[in-house]
Amino acid sequence: MPDVTHLLVDARPVEHPTARQRGIGRYVTGLIAGLHEIGAPFTALIDTDLQAATLTDAVPRVPLARWSPAVVRNTAPGTWFVATQLMLHPIALDPIPAIVTDARLPVAAVMYDVIPHRYPERYLIDPFARRLAQIRTPLARTVDTLLAISRFAADTAADELMYPIERIAVIGAGVEARFRPAAIPPQRPGSVIAVTGGDARKNTEGLLRAWAKVASQVRVGRQLVIVAAYAPAVARRWYDAATTAGLQVGVDVTFTGAVSDEQLVGLLQQAELAVMPSIEEGFGLPVLEAAACGVPAICSRVSSLPEVLDLDEATFDPHDTGAMTAAITKALTDDEYRARLLDAGRRAVQRWQWSNVAHDTVDALNRLGPRWHQSPRRPVRRLALLAPFEGSPSGIGPYTARVANAWDGLGEQGRDLIVDRFVDISGDPTPTGHRGFPVRAAGRSVAVSRHDHIVAVLGSSHHHVATAQVTAQLLDAGWPVHVWLHEASLVGVHLGLAHASGSHTWAQQWLHQCLVANEPAARRHRITNVLDADQLHRHGVTLLADVASRAASIIVSTDAAADTVRQSIRDHGATPPPILVLPLAFPPVTVDGDRTPPPGHDVVSLGWLAPNKAPDMILETFARLDPLPTDARLIFAGPVQGDLAEQLRHQAKHVGIEDRLIITGHLDDDSYAQLITSARVGIQWRRDHRGEQSAAVNDLVAAGVPTLTNLPSTGTGTTLDHLGALLIDDARWRDASRAAVAAAASWGVDQVAQQLLAWLEAPNAATPSR
Repeated sequence: MPDVTHLLVDARPVEHPTARQRGIGRYVTGLIAGLHEIGAPFTALIDTDLQAATLTDAVPRVPLARWSPAVVRNTAPGTWFVATQLMLHPIALDPIPAIVTDARLPVAAVMYDVIPHRYPERYLIDPFARRLAQIRTPLARTVDTLLAISRFAADTAADELMYPIERIAVIGAGVEARFRPAAIPPQRPGSVIAVTGGDARKNTEGLLRAWAKVASQVRVGRQLVIVAAYAPAVARRWYDAATTAGLQVGVDVTFTGAVSDEQLVGLLQQAELAVMPSIEEGFGLPVLEAAACGVPAICSRVSSLPEVLDLDEATFDPHDTGAMTAAITKALTDDEYRARLLDAGRRAVQRWQWSNVAHDTVDALNRLGPRWHQSPRRPVRRLALLAPFEGSPSGIGPYTARVANAWDGLGEQGRDLIVDRFVDISGDPTPTGHRGFPVRAAGRSVAVSRHDHIVAVLGSSHHHVATAQVTAQLLDAGWPVHVWLHEASLVGVHLGLAHASGSHTWAQQWLHQCLVANEPAARRHRITNVLDADQLHRHGVTLLADVASRAASIIVSTDAAADTVRQSIRDHGATPPPILVLPLAFPPVTVDGDRTPPPGHDVVSLGWLAPNKAPDMILETFARLDPLPTDARLIFAGPVQGDLAEQLRHQAKHVGIEDRLIITGHLDDDSYAQLITSARVGIQWRRDHRGEQSAAVNDLVAAGVPTLTNLPSTGTGTTLDHLGALLIDDARWRDASRAAVAAAASWGVDQVAQQLLAWLEAPNAATPSR
């Protein structure tokens, strides 16, 4: 194994919900700063823009990369992964990401402490906490080496985790440059400062009792300042402890609550003494930070704390109140003793530098090498697909499932592609048979960092609400998401969420916010009812600009849809991302090119039945046919909007064809297939459209059914005037059927899957070959 050639450092704790303002978040920032200072070859891996901004502010020009299989796949021999959140509580989503394991990279994990394992009766009472410990312990045993922040952390980790001590290196910790002495030394007497916490092992109550026993002539003019964030219950406990000991809160002692780093530096610079009374610590960074600010510091004579100052007389027994009182008194009154404390502090600051930590880290990895010999391998490509799938009332669901299945087929042919399905069941009251993850798991319980590409499939209906919300969340975090729009509109998605709220007032407010976020003022001001979909569409509202402008790329079905998307984004004042026009695939052709016309004369319109599908126009055209075959029927198959079915029946009765009109409602898959087989002519007509295609049209065409449509799709005709001839002229029907079968055979789901994959891997380089 070659020497260390590169380090991949997990930088996510710098913005961890609980760790960013605690030692672990600051430790990770310091380690990265040290590696940068010594010129070590490394990359800090982040998964949000906020993490990137936090690190860049702390370490300008730090080499950053977003988590992805590619960043691991492209590593050279000698690359190590540095796990910085192995023991973080609560445990991270993936402290050692699967892509690191897949690549067989050697892993070094920073070991902060094993305090929960040493005191399970205190920290592992909750079943969830116990499960986390049960996960962490075997995981820690699998790493190649542990990088302990103190000798005490190394020894206790070896004992509690049963990890070989010879594979543990002590790298220590460092102090940030912001911790430095005040430009003007403070005047004595000053405050006695203690950076503690609500945890009992911080021994804050013990310090309060010891401070109360300091002679009054020593305490006069001085105040004990407890710096810590605390919950109300902790505040009450401390207040009771202080008053019981005879201290007056606000006079003898002050509890600051949470403070910023800048505020902490200011408090330390004005302090006369720093005290750390903890029972156990992994390192004891507050002691070092106080010393860096030129403050004499004393600490407990237990765990790792004596290692920080390396001066025995700077320590005391934290269990002995009298010993703590004596140490505080001496540090405030004995100038020679204070001088020795200051000397020890200066030596500690010189010793505990982040550059030293970085050097020790690289040296340890070179010296120890991997624990086991493993040949590196390239992680397979992985794609996250967020969408409704088979069984969804949305026709986009089954279509997406077919594309996903085609990708699975590519993987079986050696293309090394795994497709993870994140299933959207919005608007589906009885979801069954879905395989995959819930769509809301993406970026939460399932890390998207393991995926090379994220594709979100969106249509303009309530069946896509969850996908749209998750997509926005991923884009907010800075993840590159490719958005596959089956319509150049998200009006239906936003209306679906608004109506699902159950509150008319909230729905109006929500849609108004969406309009402001997506549409120019001139267009917004024309809208009088934000909940009226027809009005929104008439005025060109799409509600897609915010998501589409931030997407890694956009996939649409037609040139018209691409133009609509570009204009919506430009109206938003943004530059459109790359756009791929990818026509809908036809399902597999299962009929002969010289198919015989079916015995009946059914005219079939498939899909959601709504006014914009022009059913009244289709019915009127059908009724006017002359001749009209005696067995001809007009069948509308699909869910029906509102009372439209009754309106159509009334219209059919008025024109004398009520016995020929059939409205089926939603059909199951078998009934749907049988209806297509028996259809003589298909129709899909729109009063208005936004460049979308129709999967229903493609289903009819692939079955050799001549289909009339005004959509930008491969139908048989673009005018309803052809309906009569196709119903009665078998020769013309055969010509149209042959043309339909040929078109369907030329553009299947395999071609769509291949073209889309090529686009994802090299946007702008793939052009559909249809």
